[in-house]
Amino acid sequence: MRRWLKDFGFPVLVLGALAASGYLAASVPVPESVPDFALQAAAVYRLEVGAACFAAFYLAAIAFFLALDGRGFAELGARGLKATKVIQATDTQQLTLAQHLELDRDLESDLKKTDAAVKSAFGTLSEHEDRLAKLEEERLN
Repeated sequence: MRRWLKDFGFPVLVLGALAASGYLAASVPVPESVPDFALQAAAVYRLEVGAACFAAFYLAAIAFFLALDGRGFAELGARGLKATKVIQATDTQQLTLAQHLELDRDLESDLKKTDAAVKSAFGTLSEHEDRLAKLEEERLN
């Protein structure tokens, strides 16, 4: 799953961000007096809104995919954002974790079987106690 996300997920997410930004740019209501930063043109205003939305979506997608690798944005400065390793899990650790999860599932299954066997043994023991009580009562009479 992680491999698929790295190979195909990011491009799909970027295309989705591009489509969403295009939709937002096309549907944003233009104010009566177009702001100066839009050069007094509605098309430029819409383009700027779409670009801002795309930048936000793209930054969120990058943060998500960096997090999949255990990395994150650590520095924000004049040279931009710098991604550094936040969590370092080697392949061996990933394999060990998978093995532990499998062992946990096996242990849980074994505990359920043991619980059923103990309940069955208590039921049988109760039957033997009842039978023993009847035999002692018959012997005393």
